[in-house]
Amino acid sequence: MTLTVRLAGPATTVSGRGQRWAEARAGSLLALPAAVYFLLFWVVPFAGAVWLSFTDYELAGVPAWTGLDNYRRLLGDPGFWNSAQVTALYTLASVVPSIVLALAIAVPLSRPGRLNGVLRALVMVPAAMPLVATSMVWSAIFADEGLANTLIGLVGGGPLPWLTDERLALWALVIMTTWKHLGLFVIILTAGLQGLPSGVFEAAAIDGAGPLRIFARITLPLLRRTLLFVLVIAVIGAMQSFVPAFLLTKGGPAGATEVLPLYLWATGFGFERMGYASAIAMVLLLAMLALSLVQFGVLRGGEDG
Repeated sequence: MTLTVRLAGPATTVSGRGQRWAEARAGSLLALPAAVYFLLFWVVPFAGAVWLSFTDYELAGVPAWTGLDNYRRLLGDPGFWNSAQVTALYTLASVVPSIVLALAIAVPLSRPGRLNGVLRALVMVPAAMPLVATSMVWSAIFADEGLANTLIGLVGGGPLPWLTDERLALWALVIMTTWKHLGLFVIILTAGLQGLPSGVFEAAAIDGAGPLRIFARITLPLLRRTLLFVLVIAVIGAMQSFVPAFLLTKGGPAGATEVLPLYLWATGFGFERMGYASAIAMVLLLAMLALSLVQFGVLRGGEDG
């Protein structure tokens, strides 16, 4: 009997290990297509872009290693700094109002109501529209005889050159971007609000706290992680924005809407300076990474405090 037990133990162990190895192999085979796709279409192009950023490369030529020359050239490039300034203003002007409006809409939509489900679906319509189609619609709205100037005329105002005036063109893009992404932010914040513990709010109301105090002292701190997520995707999305500026203004007038992705595209495919364009892309990537880390640091500091 003792011999049988000793023989059965190792056999069971070997069988268990064999099953785990079989499961691991099966899982690896299932993940292989996704891993190959990620390697070929993400890792390899990214590594190539990093390498090209240290070269002098035109589309019709052969890359020549130049070290940090492209990055030094960025420091004295007025076009790059103008685009960086435009990108910063566009990001700030589109992200802050979007999140504030989204939170103001999400608070009532997170409460029980007969029409709230329908309203949440309607709010998501702009986010579900293709960006190219959205840009074309807003191009017609901002035309000289478009809807925007028609509404201004109804209140006695004159037509505005939305897309051809240096002072208005960027704000036209901000309005379109806010309208486009507002619904997505509303849905995310609504889900976050609905996941908050109701007992905390009931206890605060019993203690005599008013709605504004509850919102400031309880709702916002508990919603910190959701707000961080919305802020990160909003900032990254704004800094990567290309289609609206390309379709509505082509970066004009006089570079007033030439955001960094558009300047990158013009440098790489317009002037065929792919090495320099790759350096711009790396700087933009590092800027987005740095801002994301700062936002996470602010969250961690607030939680520790």
